[in-house]
Amino acid sequence: MTPPPIRLSGAVMTHPKRIDAARAVADGLPELGLKVVVDPEPEGPPAALRAARLAWAAVDPGATHHLVIQDDAVPSADFTRRLNSLIAAQPDAAVSLFTEWGSRTSHVIRIAAMLGYTMAPVVDDYIPAVALVLPAEVARGFEEYVQAKVDEGAPDDVALLDYLSDLGIRTVIPVANLVDHRDDISLVGNNVMGNRSAACLPPPDAVPDGPHSLLTAPATVPYYDFWGQYADACVPDESSVDGRVRSSARVWLRERGVTYQDMMVLLEEALDRHPQREFLVDRLSEISLSELWIVAYLLGVITAEHARAVGRTPDFTGPLTKAALATFGPGAVRRVVPARWLPAVGSALEPLILDGVRAGAAREASRTSD
Repeated sequence: MTPPPIRLSGAVMTHPKRIDAARAVADGLPELGLKVVVDPEPEGPPAALRAARLAWAAVDPGATHHLVIQDDAVPSADFTRRLNSLIAAQPDAAVSLFTEWGSRTSHVIRIAAMLGYTMAPVVDDYIPAVALVLPAEVARGFEEYVQAKVDEGAPDDVALLDYLSDLGIRTVIPVANLVDHRDDISLVGNNVMGNRSAACLPPPDAVPDGPHSLLTAPATVPYYDFWGQYADACVPDESSVDGRVRSSARVWLRERGVTYQDMMVLLEEALDRHPQREFLVDRLSEISLSELWIVAYLLGVITAEHARAVGRTPDFTGPLTKAALATFGPGAVRRVVPARWLPAVGSALEPLILDGVRAGAAREASRTSD
């Protein structure tokens, strides 16, 4: 049976202070006919939920799907064609079009890129909502859910995740994000997080144009705590809304026979090979370098483990992998490295991150071949 045609409606959510930016987003995608929806209480306490409620309710009659995009989104080239392709591949899902480079989901995108998938599951404790598409009836139902169950001061991305979880809606994201995030002054205080760029924005000619494939979520997700500069592992926990709770990456690896000392020996060897060792040591603390290495190593272990389970071979050098791993370093240290140094530090971290991923994957491969 031929699926029904996609009929997409959409809105740009904004605040009066950023109305020009919102109009620019809408004008940049004229084929979508995006409405500009403004916070109805702009002098009230800072909250994105007020505008989000109106934006999600602004579904056109007859629409099959509804897009809400925020005024600080930067759509990629060929946005609309790629968006329609994603909706056709996952018509019943919530499809996020962006996740920031330090999120939990960013690491799942990196696993998906290395294993040759074009889409990944969202695994954050919120739904990335800078640009998000829902089936039309799901979008229409959000307002009723908010009225019944959501405190008016709740973040819109958390309220959306709770709503979608209650409905059992799958949440997915393309490995190659469709939008980037412009770092304007946040109206809800998010500038304290530092720069929040996209997790994976490959060159246009590196974006896969074939059929979509979705990575199955790994049980454990690597995570770098960019607030505290810790190496974490998000392990299964059915009591949490997103199904995982943060734990220590060191503990997770130690339980599998990898000690901290083992990893630090490998880190020292990798730094000895690195042509910019002195620069990295000067710009980052030994603590941050160690924690970055642990998460990169964990990422390699989990990628190799997942590769074996699905019968795929990791690709550590392809364009999607390169684009996804390139954002790991800057996404992790953006709060502790001055903005003027972040591009150079991120670039210098790329080969070190790749060495860590390869080391973890090799360890997992050797463990399972014994």
